[in-house]
Amino acid sequence: MSRGLLAGAALAGLLGLAPVVAFAGLFGRTADEALADPGYLLPTVGAALLPALAGMLLAATTRVPPVTRLTVELTVLAAYVGLVSPARVTDGPYRLLTSVPPVDPGGPELALVAVLAGLAGIGAVEPSLRRAAVPWALPAPLLAMTAGLLLTTPTGVPGWLAPAVAAIALAMFATAAAGHRDPDADPDGKIQAAGLDGRGQAAGPGRGAARSGAGGLAGRVVGLPGLVLVLAAGAAASLLGPALVTVAGERTPADPRDLVAQPVRPRTGSSPLAQFPALRTGKLGLRLTVTGNGTPDRLRYATLDRFDGTYWTSAATYWRAGRQLPAPTGPVELVTQRIRIDQRGPLEWLVSAGRPVEVSLGGLGVDRTTGDVIFPENRPAPDGYTVRSAVPRFTVADLPTDPPAVLPPGSVPAGSVPAGLLAEATSITGAGSGYPALRRLADHFARHGDYRLDTSPRPPAGHGLYQIDRLLETRNGTAEQYASAFAVLARALGYDARVVVGFRTRSGPGDSRVVTGRDVDAWAEVRFTNAGWVPFHPTPGQSGDRRPDQPDPPPSSAPEPTRTPSAPNPATSTGSSAPPGAAPDAGRPASGPPWPVVALLAVLGLFVLLGAPPAAKRAVRARRRRLDDPGRRLLAAWRDTLERCAETGVTVSPAGTTGEALATLTGRVPAADGPARALVALVDAAAYGPARVTIAEADRAWALADTVRRQLAAASSRRQRIAAALRVPPRIPVAGAGR
Repeated sequence: MSRGLLAGAALAGLLGLAPVVAFAGLFGRTADEALADPGYLLPTVGAALLPALAGMLLAATTRVPPVTRLTVELTVLAAYVGLVSPARVTDGPYRLLTSVPPVDPGGPELALVAVLAGLAGIGAVEPSLRRAAVPWALPAPLLAMTAGLLLTTPTGVPGWLAPAVAAIALAMFATAAAGHRDPDADPDGKIQAAGLDGRGQAAGPGRGAARSGAGGLAGRVVGLPGLVLVLAAGAAASLLGPALVTVAGERTPADPRDLVAQPVRPRTGSSPLAQFPALRTGKLGLRLTVTGNGTPDRLRYATLDRFDGTYWTSAATYWRAGRQLPAPTGPVELVTQRIRIDQRGPLEWLVSAGRPVEVSLGGLGVDRTTGDVIFPENRPAPDGYTVRSAVPRFTVADLPTDPPAVLPPGSVPAGSVPAGLLAEATSITGAGSGYPALRRLADHFARHGDYRLDTSPRPPAGHGLYQIDRLLETRNGTAEQYASAFAVLARALGYDARVVVGFRTRSGPGDSRVVTGRDVDAWAEVRFTNAGWVPFHPTPGQSGDRRPDQPDPPPSSAPEPTRTPSAPNPATSTGSSAPPGAAPDAGRPASGPPWPVVALLAVLGLFVLLGAPPAAKRAVRARRRRLDDPGRRLLAAWRDTLERCAETGVTVSPAGTTGEALATLTGRVPAADGPARALVALVDAAAYGPARVTIAEADRAWALADTVRRQLAAASSRRQRIAAALRVPPRIPVAGAGR
C-alpha cells in the first residue's frame, strides 16, 4: 500500500473527531469546558481513532479482504466502548433528547457519542483504504457531526469546527491529487498505454488522456469548488444558525428536545402555594438544617408563573439533569450550602439560596426557564444534599432607569385579572411607572396601607381573586395572599410578575440555620430588562426585618401522611403544577425502550445491513447495462467482470494488461476460459480497433460477463459465495467505464 494512500486514510481518520467536538457542548457549560475534561475527551477520542488505526494497520501489513478488516474495526469499537463506558447504548438517544446540558460525562449518553465517533472514523477511513473518491469519506462524519450540532444548539459549538473539517477535506483532495500524479503508481506506463485504469480495467480509446486532461480538469473545476461551497455553508450554519433563528422571530434557537415529551415530573401534582396554610400551621411537618457560609435569610423553593384566577401554578417543563445545572446570566454570587433533611414532609423541590448551578445528586429534574429543581417521582427523597446556588446581584439605584419587562403575549388567561384590580393598582401607583410604581405597590401592603400579617392559629387559606378581594377589604392576610395580590396587581399594570414560595431561616446550633414548615414564606418577582427577576416583599413586617422567632415544633413521631398520586387535588383541578410536557412518554418506560423492541430493531437492522451490498451491486449492474453509449456499456461489462473476480478472491494486478487478467482468471477458473477469452477480444477491439462498438457487441459482452460470473460462482464454495455477496469491491471512478 502506497504512502499516499495511508496519508489520505490518516487524514480521513481525523474526521472521526468532528462528532466529538460537535457533541462536546452537551457535556459542559461550554464546548471548551467539555473538551478540557478528560472524562469526556479520552473515551470519545479513543473511540474515534482506535478502530480507524486498527483498519489502517491491517491494510498496511496484511492482505485481508475489506469485509474482514471492517469486522475487526467494528469489534475494536465495541470492545473499547464496552470497556470505557459500560452502559446500554440503546438508551443514549432517548436520554440525550430528554436531558438538559450539561450532561454528566458517563452512562448511555457518553457511550452513544463514543459509538457515533467510532462509526464516523470507520466510515471515513474505509472508503480511503478502498481507494474510493474523497467525497465517499465525508457522509459518515458529517452526518454524526450534524446530529451533534442539532442537539448542542442551546449551548453552541466551537466556531472553528466547520473550518477545520473543510481544511481536512481539502487536504484529502490534495493528497489524492498528488497520488494520481505519482509516477511510482505506474512506473512503466502500462496502464495508460493499454487504456486501463488503476485496477487493470479498460478505459477505452483516449480514456487515459481524458482522466489526466479535460476530464480531470472538469472534476477539479466542478467538484472541488462545490465541496468548498458546501463546507462553507456548513460553517456559516454552525456560526450563524442561532442568530438566524433569533432574527426569524424566535426567542431561542430551535431545539429537537422540544419534540420529545419530557420524562421527569414532581412527586405529586399539588401546588406548593396550596400547601402554604398546612405548612404555616405545622400540620405538614418539615425540618431542614442548613450549613454553609453566606446563607441568606430566605431560601427559594418553587417558582409559580401561571395564574388562572384561582391558583398560582407552574408552567415548568422538567428535564433530566446531571450534577451541573444551567447557569443564569448576569452578575451573581455563588453560595454553597449543605442541607440535611431531618423531616421531609411534603418536600418536592430543591431548597437552595438562589438558582441551583451544581448539586451533589444526579438524576433530578430541572426547568431551564426558572432553574427550579425537583425530586422525581420515581426515586426516593434523599437524606440531604450539597447545592451551589447563584444569587443574583444588582444595584437598586439602577432599577429606576431599568424598564420592567412586559407580559409575554398569551401568558395571562382571560378573566384572571379583572378590570377592577387594574383600577385598584392604578389608584395605588398613581401616574408612576416602572420600578417606582412597583416599589410603591409593595410598600402599600408592607408599610403604608395599614395592612396586618395574620398570625392566628387558623389563618385564611387560598390566594385566588376571591382571597385578594378579601385582603383588600379586611387588610389582614398571610404571605400567601400578599404575594399573590402584589403579583396580580403588577400583571394588571402589564408587568411580567410571578410568585415564589420559599422559607425564612432561623438561627440553629453553631453556625447552622434551621428551617421548619412554620417558616414558609412567599414573595413576588418582577422581570426587568437588565437586572432580570427582582424580588419584592409585600408582606407586612417581612419587607426588611425578620419576623419574631416562633418556637420550633417538636419533630413529629407520627408517620408522614400518605399521598396517593392518582387522588385529585383542588390545586390541580385548574392549571396543575405538573406541566403537560413533564408527563412520561406514552408506552415507554423511563429507563429506555423495552428489550423486545430493541431486539426487533436489531434484527431489522441486520437484515438491512446484509441485504444492502447485494442490492446495491444489482442496481449498479442494471445501470451499467442501460448506458446509452455502446462502447461505455461494453467496457462496463469488463469492469463488472473484474469486480466479480475481486469478490471471489481472484486478484488481478492493478498494473496488468487484459491478457494478464485473462491468464489470472483462467488459471483459477479454467471453465471460464471460453467466455472470458471472447470478452477480452471484444474489450481489446473496443480499446484499440478503429471501428465503433455496435449495440450487438455491447449486448454480447454483457452476456459473456454473465457467463463468467456464473462460472466464478460455480467454482466457489458456499461460504465464498456468501462472502462475495456481502463484500463491497473497491470502486474507482473511471472515465468511460460505465460509472
